[in-house]
This record gives sequence, C-alpha cells and structure tokens, in this order.
Amino acid sequence: MPKISVVIPTYNVQQYIVETLNSVLRQDAEFEILVLDDASTDNTLELVRSLNDPRIRIFALEHNQGRASNANRAFDLCSGEYIARIDHDDIAEPGRLRKQSEFLDANPEITVVGTQIRHFGEDTSTSAFPLDDANIKARFVLGSAYLANPSTMFRRDFVQRHGIRYDPNLDIVDDLGFWFDCMLHGARFANLPEVLTHYRIHQGMTSLNLKVVKLYEAKVRLYTRMLPAFYPRLTGHDVVNLCKLHAVPFDTNMSMDDVLALYRSAGVAISDIDLRWGASPAMLEGGIVGLTGHRMGLRDKQHARSEEERHLCNVALWDGINARGIPWKSYQS
Repeated sequence: MPKISVVIPTYNVQQYIVETLNSVLRQDAEFEILVLDDASTDNTLELVRSLNDPRIRIFALEHNQGRASNANRAFDLCSGEYIARIDHDDIAEPGRLRKQSEFLDANPEITVVGTQIRHFGEDTSTSAFPLDDANIKARFVLGSAYLANPSTMFRRDFVQRHGIRYDPNLDIVDDLGFWFDCMLHGARFANLPEVLTHYRIHQGMTSLNLKVVKLYEAKVRLYTRMLPAFYPRLTGHDVVNLCKLHAVPFDTNMSMDDVLALYRSAGVAISDIDLRWGASPAMLEGGIVGLTGHRMGLRDKQHARSEEERHLCNVALWDGINARGIPWKSYQS
C-alpha cells in the first residue's frame, strides 16, 4: 500500500498534463497517482496512458460532472495514508511529497499541510501564507492567503471518518468550504515555509473564467455558514451585510445608510469572537475591520466620504461593538 495518494482531477488539459505528471513521477516518496478525468474531449487521457507508469491509476467519467464532484471520487478510490492534491496544470518541486509526509509523520496533531507557491506563466509572484494553524484559520474570513489547495497534503482517515467532501454548490470556493468543514471537525493546519508547488497562471484556468454572479452566490452560501462560526453574536441581518464585503465586484455605489449598516455589523462581529476553533482572535478582529476599511476605500474613490461621514462610520462601528450592552473585548495579544 503506498504511503501517499496523489489526486489529480483532469479536464481538457492536454497541453499541460504530461509536465504535471512528470513532476510527480520524479518525487522521492512512495506514492500512487489517481488521475480522475471529467470526460475530457481532447487528448488528455491518451497522453496520460502514453506515460505507461504503473503508479498512475486512471478513473475516467463518460459524462462531465464538474470539478468538485469529480474530485470527491478520490476519497473512496485512494489507498494512501495521506492524500496529496495538485491541479492538472501545476508543477510539484522535487522533494515536495517527502517533505510534507515527513512533516505529518512528525506532527500527528496536524491534519493538513500546505506549501508556499510560486506563480508562473502570466504572473511570477510568490506566496507568503501563514505557517501556523491560528493564522491560517483566521484568514478563512478574508477568503485569501490561507493555503493553496493544489499544494496540500492531508490525512485520509480524518476526512473519511468525518465524511468531509467538496461541495459542488460552492464553485471556485469549494476548497475553502472543504477546509472550513475540516476545521469544524477539529482539523489543525500548517504551511511549510518552502516553495514546493508552482501554480500556473494562464487564460484557460478555472478562476479566470467564472461568472461573477455565480461566484458571489457561492461565497454567500459559504460565508452565511462561516461568519457566525467565528462571530457568534451576528444576526442574520448582520451576516447579509458582511457578505457584501465579498461581492465581485464590490458595490462602490452603496448608499451611506448601507455603509453605516455595514460598519455596525462589523462592530457586532468583533464584539465577541468564538475561540473554540483555535483561530487567531486578533487576526479575526483585525481582518473583518480591515476588510471593511479596504472595501470602503474602493467606494471612496468614487464617492468620497466627508469627515462627518467618516465619524458616523466610527460611531456605527462602536455602536455594533456595544450592541445589547455587551462590552467590547480586546483580543490584542
């Protein structure tokens, strides 16, 4: 039985799949590769088969099911102690699988470990993901820079025991929904400090070809669950307000009444932070206020607030903090 099952969902990626697979086949670890093809109509499968490597197992669908449903098949098909993810157009650095599996071996309290990533192709930036569990979880609220799904390795027994799967209704944020569900079941996270995954940026990638309305609908579904988990005093009205922070694009024509309501809801959020999940309270506090400030900065470029309006925003924030007679708790360490 292999130590690691590398899961690669594929769909119409003939121009990249061989390079991706070769980067995995060169790894110095004991592994199997599961290629889960979502009814490709190009030469993806022919190219995979041409590698003729016994470590590659192919599971092809006759009809397209979508990324999340396709990836979910892996959990009942793989046999490794650990599951490693990589996308069908990315590259694994030499030693990646060994370093991640050794980290999980040495740290049994950690459920999921990612790596830093370096973009290549149409972008060349490098990630600076947090290394520790508390800050990774707190960044879930921001929806960015927590960990990269195609860089991760996690314990198969954990997700099987709790029946955790990708939600097909979450579109491009299905990975964040998956990690959030892992968190709710007690998972702990880490990122290695090294760049061990190269993330290809190109015009055909899924995240650059989404309908913004569907993306926002998916984010609302996810954050309607997530925000009350971190900020338990939020009402349904507050959650609706705070979900607007994740609109794509952000509504820079928001009325001043709606702006004040948003600031008040941000205040309600930080008036009480749930510490059960192990997320950094300071970052959860600063994150929601910072995200609100950033979005208002976008609005200010079109509809600059007066000094009086800025004062009213601060009043609304403090009104939310002190709502229902609850004193503000400072979580700064």
